[in-house]
Amino acid sequence: MSMDTVKTKKITLRTADKEEFEVDEAIAMEFGTVKSFLLENPESEDPIPLPNVSSKCLSTIIEYFTSHLAFRGSSSEEDEAKAYNEQFVKAQDNESIKELILAANYLDIKDMLDELTQAAADRLKNKSVEYARRFFGVENDFSPEEEAALREEHKWAFEGVDPDED
Repeated sequence: MSMDTVKTKKITLRTADKEEFEVDEAIAMEFGTVKSFLLENPESEDPIPLPNVSSKCLSTIIEYFTSHLAFRGSSSEEDEAKAYNEQFVKAQDNESIKELILAANYLDIKDMLDELTQAAADRLKNKSVEYARRFFGVENDFSPEEEAALREEHKWAFEGVDPDED
């Protein structure tokens, strides 16, 4: 029997925005949260709810794992995956990176979470406090006097900071 005629089991995932995705079991099993659900409910035919994941994020994550599964077994699997990951994170804007971090954390996808958090750290490396505040959506709650005192006390932290690029 050829591989083309073998039916792979499909798993239905329902996102926070109520969109449903039918994915191969091999991809679904990459998600720790989904794997646990399937192990606890092996007979369930209902869509698996993912209340903390948007359809945009899930679509991106499925694309990521479709590519990674294609690399498996290749003699250059590690190199291909590394090159793909570099391009993958470059293609994401800051908001997407933050959303994907939350989704990867919820779905318990350790390798992807590591990749994304490193990408966020790289984007914040050697940036100004103002840039980091904008990146995370944090409002400055210091008075101008308090901030000036902190900047004076910790001058070293503000030396040689790269210009903000947004």
